[in-house]
Amino acid sequence: MVFSDVHVSEDILHFIWRFRLFRQLLLLTSKGQSLRILQPGILNEDAGPDFHQALILLDGVYLYGHIEIHVAAKDWRLHGHSKNPVYNTVMLHVVWNGDEPYCLEDGSEIPTLRLCELIEEKVLLNANRLLQNINSIPCAYDFDNVPAHIQYQVLQRTLVERFESRYMQVLEHLKETNGDWERVSMVLIAAAFGMKVNKMAFIELGMLLNINLLKKFANKPTIIHALFFGQAGFLACGFERDPYVQCLKKEYQYFAKLYQLPQMSIYQWKFMRMRPANFPTFKLGQLAALFAYNRSWFAWLTTTESLAEIRNVIALVEVPEFWINHYHFKKETVVHSTAISDDFFNLLVINSFSLILFAYGKYVGDSNLIQRALDWLEQVPVESNRIVAIYRKLGFSMQSAMDSQAVLQLQKEYCEKKRCLHCGIGASIVKGI
Repeated sequence: MVFSDVHVSEDILHFIWRFRLFRQLLLLTSKGQSLRILQPGILNEDAGPDFHQALILLDGVYLYGHIEIHVAAKDWRLHGHSKNPVYNTVMLHVVWNGDEPYCLEDGSEIPTLRLCELIEEKVLLNANRLLQNINSIPCAYDFDNVPAHIQYQVLQRTLVERFESRYMQVLEHLKETNGDWERVSMVLIAAAFGMKVNKMAFIELGMLLNINLLKKFANKPTIIHALFFGQAGFLACGFERDPYVQCLKKEYQYFAKLYQLPQMSIYQWKFMRMRPANFPTFKLGQLAALFAYNRSWFAWLTTTESLAEIRNVIALVEVPEFWINHYHFKKETVVHSTAISDDFFNLLVINSFSLILFAYGKYVGDSNLIQRALDWLEQVPVESNRIVAIYRKLGFSMQSAMDSQAVLQLQKEYCEKKRCLHCGIGASIVKGI
């Protein structure tokens, strides 16, 4: 079969092999050996042969091992596989075209299967149209034809991938803190308060804060706030006209000297092009109030069943009166609320509370904690942002933050990277189903 103006890549061939989108009856190798593909194997995305744990029947003999795929048969030689012992377990060379024989390290020749005569042209045309599409969502042109159950399966998969990816980040924090879940929880909650712009600065502060002091002075909120703002570097700036600020500075100077507390530079914090309610100083005031109210959020989150109970408790958190007419230390503003809003509470659930539950549940093997984390996420409304709006307009059905988190993972790891052939939606379009 001859294809004109159709691009064939290894990625496309991997996809075709993985989903068996080729004629499978009466297969013959380039040497005329009969061949049946019983198991195509598992795609290997690391170094080494392309598919592991494959099972074939070659001239009546069962073979179990690896399969290597190339566009041209000569690529085996060009890539140096015949001199690489990693490829000694390859039992079948699958190529688009070419019949150049190739050998393993010991000189033995391995059978070759050519796909160019076994594939329908529409499969390659569908793959090319999808992969060559320049839209930010390559599959948008045919999304209406993707069955609802496939969309659902994709979101289920990407949600799990997102949690697994974030779990690996939690493990890094655990390593840095010698397994201190209380510290890790503080870091995750602080990161949520930093949002995108000040996330890294809040994480650094979470690592710096002296948890033992916070616990020791749990019933003295002024000292708690002094420690937060002092170690963040904001009490070294000379804003001393207000009695509240003077008090914070006096408290912090005493404890900083007594306990040799390290502190950040004020230049690590960003204010530019931000809404005042998201200024790091205002968010620090709320965060400090949170830890002044509860000395151990990790213990409480992992033992509390009801998300509504957590919401009610956070509504009781009191931020110092100073912040009613301030967003930073420099000047007064009109009076505004200091309460943690419902929208921000939802972000805390998404970015810290549910993550803490999931990560700890996975770490200790407690499926109940993992399920509770997912249940909490399901109780939070769909996030409102540009990316979610784009996918909603495309036709994705989203009912809760579980779905919007899945969509964010889909955009980041698949659409943006054009990994369409690794996505169930892309696979559906290429297959024409």
